Amino acid sequence: MTWEEIEAFLLQFPDTEASLSWGMPGVKTGGRLVAWWRDRDDSPGSVAVKVDRSELEALTEDPGTPYYYIEHFRKADLSAVLVRPDEAEPDELRELLTEAWLLMATPTVREAWLVENGEDE
Repeated sequence: MTWEEIEAFLLQFPDTEASLSWGMPGVKTGGRLVAWWRDRDDSPGSVAVKVDRSELEALTEDPGTPYYYIEHFRKADLSAVLVRPDEAEPDELRELLTEAWLLMATPTVREAWLVENGEDE
């Protein structure tokens, strides 16, 4: 998936908006970042996606996957995983993005979306 496809996917969720994070495009819900493009020396052509801290290690333990973590995030104690979107399975990436939105959405918006989509929290 490209950043444009990722952004379009996330903007389908309620209470989301395109924004900038450190000069790079991102998507927020309720004023909080869900995912953002990160093209730096330590993370070229990657997307940072918010994750539950308990999932971070599981996602990054196998270096053969498109998911990784960097020292900059570790120092900032940031609960986000980096993804090489061109290497990730699109359905798996969409699932990760959905989980990120659910994690960052306000409780009221999240609960309404879960009810509307027949999901159990």
